[in-house]
Amino acid sequence: MELTASDELVALENMDVLRRNGFEVEEVGEDDEVRQGARLRLIAQPVSKSTTFDMKDLEELIHLMRDRPTGQMVRCSKARAMFAMRACRKSVMVGMPLNKHQMSTVVNHMGTMNQPWNCPHGRPTMRHLLDLQNPVAAVSHKLERQIDWSKFVS
Repeated sequence: MELTASDELVALENMDVLRRNGFEVEEVGEDDEVRQGARLRLIAQPVSKSTTFDMKDLEELIHLMRDRPTGQMVRCSKARAMFAMRACRKSVMVGMPLNKHQMSTVVNHMGTMNQPWNCPHGRPTMRHLLDLQNPVAAVSHKLERQIDWSKFVS
């Protein structure tokens, strides 16, 4: 691999993080004959279903690791997007019927999140149904409205 000397040093210090991200990197040699920036060799790169990671993703990981303590886990943007998409597809969707226990579980889990009002893609996860400041007025307003069922009959 062709890396700058500083990128190479970051990669050497964080080989475990690279491995946990699916990049298998080995050190070619430590002797003086191997020039700076060429001491690492990429052996394997990750593939997950239809998502393939490349050198650009490895370079992004190295860049992200520069600003973090040695050994702290980071993920490239492609991996974060892939995980977010998979999490979203497995989640409760609008219109999905739930029993009372499932509803309670969803609400309890959302209560443990830092930002429960949006999914990882930014879609809203909640719907405003009632004004808790004046719930009686909100309910009575809806009860006052009369429906003319004759309009629906042809």
